[in-house]
Amino acid sequence: MKKILILVFAFCAFCSNAEAKRYITEPLLVPQSPYAGMTFYVYKPYNMPQDWYITLDGYPVKKNPDGMWVYGTSEGPNLVATNFVVGSVIPSMAGITKYVSDAQISELRKLPTQDMLAVQQKTFTRSQMAQGKTQSTYIPDWTFSYDFMAIGNWKATVDRIGVLNKPAVPVAWKGSYPKVMYVWVGNGWHQLTLRDGQRPVKALMRENLKIRRLLRQTNFKWYEQDMQILAQQAKTWGYYWLGAINIEGIN
Repeated sequence: MKKILILVFAFCAFCSNAEAKRYITEPLLVPQSPYAGMTFYVYKPYNMPQDWYITLDGYPVKKNPDGMWVYGTSEGPNLVATNFVVGSVIPSMAGITKYVSDAQISELRKLPTQDMLAVQQKTFTRSQMAQGKTQSTYIPDWTFSYDFMAIGNWKATVDRIGVLNKPAVPVAWKGSYPKVMYVWVGNGWHQLTLRDGQRPVKALMRENLKIRRLLRQTNFKWYEQDMQILAQQAKTWGYYWLGAINIEGIN
């Protein structure tokens, strides 16, 4: 299995009345959830709550029980994990606020390198930054479909939803090793049965040709503007939003 790693920068600090805060870097490698298909950098200021880190652009993140890195939001003095997977949305568009200011980030002893920023930019490209052009007047047909929206009530078998990259269709399942998955093919949710211990991306690869045939029959099209709308709908349902799911290059 191809291992995708995140390089995490843990920062500690000390200060006194006579001097400003100083940060010391200590590299740490941690694995990311296999179907996320991305890497990114984070750091840990001295005063962050336990298990919480900060992205290069100042947003709080942590690893959830399913092994996925998710954004956090402030509730009073506390940080609470959201269902937005890191890299699947543009944080500011998802209503997530920065935990530290740009000025505080610039206090770091070593600013992000161009290579680090390029990785972060690549991550957001996967989640389609062009969504920023989405107009509020655009309403996809699937939002009016009872069959599509019904998946919001399938919490016994669904707790996350995203969009397969090729072909571009919504997919949903529950847990890291689900028994079943659902693929929207235009006129209903097509169910995939997984083998014991099979990864979701493997099942999508195995059934890819069949999914394409079903889509040709219904002529369903998924558009870039739909991504942000489904992300917001996932939040309403209480599901993890996985964003774009890339199965290319998965072994």
